[in-house]
Amino acid sequence: MLAGIRRILPFTVIAGPFGLIYGVTAAENGVDTFAAVIASFTIMGGAAQIALVELIGDGSSWFVAVSTAIVINLRFALYSATLAGSFADFPRVWRFTLAWAMTDQASMVAIQEYEREHDPFYRRWFFIGGGIFFAIPWWIGSTLGVLVGGEIGPGWQLPFAVPATFIALLVPSLTSRPKIIAGVVGGGVAVSLHGIPSGLNIILGAFAGIAAGTWATERTGRVEVAV
Repeated sequence: MLAGIRRILPFTVIAGPFGLIYGVTAAENGVDTFAAVIASFTIMGGAAQIALVELIGDGSSWFVAVSTAIVINLRFALYSATLAGSFADFPRVWRFTLAWAMTDQASMVAIQEYEREHDPFYRRWFFIGGGIFFAIPWWIGSTLGVLVGGEIGPGWQLPFAVPATFIALLVPSLTSRPKIIAGVVGGGVAVSLHGIPSGLNIILGAFAGIAAGTWATERTGRVEVAV
């Protein structure tokens, strides 16, 4: 558990400001205070929550708002698929509990750690330690953002936290040519399709990156066999 906390610690610096962004956005869009706060404990997905409250503020229907948030959070299905083999040896109650604590940051550090550590007992406590420790500043930041609302001015430059956290996650994982190709292709597709609605550019970029990484891995394997 302490190992999970140590690995996630650098990302907790960003979690608080990211939570503030969500909280302020929720307050500015007139979302009920209790609903806005409790969402950070139940949804645990910053990008989806921000999109959700913005759509509510714009007067979108509940169906459009919820559907958009679900589409954005589809990336967690990719994390689940990657971690499924590692979670297979966990008791059922742990699998459900850890699914609730799953975030981008907790998933990425776990994926990297699980390549070196194979003990199921270690793996589950590592994940819960990292997941909960990252969530604490997120909960604090989002609650403060909801409560203080417009008192946080633009001079704070809080939006830097969103791209910064994902860049910090991405760079350490680019350890091989297939991974670099997957990152470049996935990022390129996501950025080039930035204008399409409902955050679909993220999902399309993810699938494009997976396809490119798979192709690069297979090609690398064929080259090694030929050599």
